[in-house]
Amino acid sequence: MHDVASLTATEETAYRALLRLAAATDLELAEDLAIDPLQAAHLLLSLESRGMATVVPGPSGRYRPAPPDLAFGPLVQSREQELREIRARITLLTNEYRSRADPFGFVEVVHGSKAIAQRVDQLQRNARKEVRGLVKPPVVAVSAQDNDAEYAVLAQGVRFRVIYDRELLSLPGDPYEVSDAVSRGEEARVAFDLPLKLAIADEDLAIVPETEPEPGGEASAILVHPSGLLDALIALFETLWRSATPILLGASGELDEDHAADEPTAGDMRLISLLLAGLTDQSIAAQLGLSTRTVQRRLHDLIKITGVRTRIQLIWQATKRGWI
Repeated sequence: MHDVASLTATEETAYRALLRLAAATDLELAEDLAIDPLQAAHLLLSLESRGMATVVPGPSGRYRPAPPDLAFGPLVQSREQELREIRARITLLTNEYRSRADPFGFVEVVHGSKAIAQRVDQLQRNARKEVRGLVKPPVVAVSAQDNDAEYAVLAQGVRFRVIYDRELLSLPGDPYEVSDAVSRGEEARVAFDLPLKLAIADEDLAIVPETEPEPGGEASAILVHPSGLLDALIALFETLWRSATPILLGASGELDEDHAADEPTAGDMRLISLLLAGLTDQSIAAQLGLSTRTVQRRLHDLIKITGVRTRIQLIWQATKRGWI
């Protein structure tokens, strides 16, 4: 806390002591903290000057702590204003950079493996909601062993959806560390012959490595900013995601494909047909001899398997795949 609020460690300790004591004189604070009374008096005056403590009316010379939301409210507002100013400056600088780097303003070329690795790291760490990726060999700039950003961002609650080329699953020793990524929360699927490598952060930025450089040549990649091209890359990913097969992680850590995702059970097809007929969850449960909760859970599983978000989309996917 003291680093953020520009307090010394001793001042923070004194404020916490006041919170615990509810109110205290310099002598009482000195006794509680086992410090010199003169030092305690200076600490109380410092806290008062910061608006973190107030003098209790009367001759006792006692100090009462200010509520934390009031004590730190001005600091929060100040920092928020600083962040707004920083974001505004970044926007101005970014616009200036893009205008010089690319007259169209939505693509730029990054040269060199080190620069590409930095951009991939920044893309992941700047994501607020989701990172989407297409992964296929060979490695150009960032190996799985070097990609610490993914696990850090996953721990912050950012969703990762990654489609791996099936060729990767046949490589010995799991060099792309797919099993580790899945165990940490990555949603992974596999598909045949992916058309390109790709990473997308939210709807803000994508990076597409160019074709493999010639031996001894320099790697390069294209950064794509919000534009019709970025929309097309997002649409491509979502199309591939819907048709890709989920990757499962076995009890012993081995990778496998969810083959059940391709062919639902007869009960699943019956459930979807009843849903298509307009029956409620309760009516479907009665027809199938199941509990309503079981029906809802299986519908949720089918929605997740097909890569859609709504029941209407599930029906459309089921029809498209010939399930009903």
